[in-house]
Amino acid sequence: MDDNAWYMTIRKYNTSGPPEEVGRRVREGLLPVLKQEPHFRAYYAARMDGGRGVFAVSVFSDRGAMLEANSFSKDWVVPNLGALLTAVPEVTIAAVTVHLDAVQQGHDSYVLIRVTEGLPPFSAVLPTVQESLVPLTLKQPGFRHLYSGRVEAQSDLAVSVSVFSNRSTATAAHAQIAALMAQHQDIWPKPARIVMSGEVIVAASAKEADHRL
Repeated sequence: MDDNAWYMTIRKYNTSGPPEEVGRRVREGLLPVLKQEPHFRAYYAARMDGGRGVFAVSVFSDRGAMLEANSFSKDWVVPNLGALLTAVPEVTIAAVTVHLDAVQQGHDSYVLIRVTEGLPPFSAVLPTVQESLVPLTLKQPGFRHLYSGRVEAQSDLAVSVSVFSNRSTATAAHAQIAALMAQHQDIWPKPARIVMSGEVIVAASAKEADHRL
């Protein structure tokens, strides 16, 4: 956990082609450019469970850098992925107030995105996050990374991106975290919902070379 906010953009792509082809084009064309930005922190693309398309998450430690990367990505998508897309990507931007990395790293194989609505200001949530949610997350088997914060367009809506070693560890961890949230309905009045999840096809971080799983 860090006192300095990071920023992330989540994109949902409805595709007509194989997710692996989207991943290949991103890995070879978009990702090398994003990684050159000094404030780049992480990037994930995953095939959506249920075969509904691909979603991507990009994380930066500076809002201006994130916005510049978003502008570049928007211009890059049309000529490079346009033929594979069936709709305009859905985009969510959030200020990341909690970001965690597992002590022991391993393959980033599965990404789970959940949202929680009706939240009080972050200052009211922070003590319970620090005392309960962070320790619970870090001890989960297969946990790799967490990026969580408030959606810019809706201040009472939080979005969390969790990266795990596989689907089963991600699902088990979500059940435990949801149970913890249910014990604190004054802070989390509505249940957390999984909105996207899937196997990683592209992953990169500022600390590691990109890899394909």
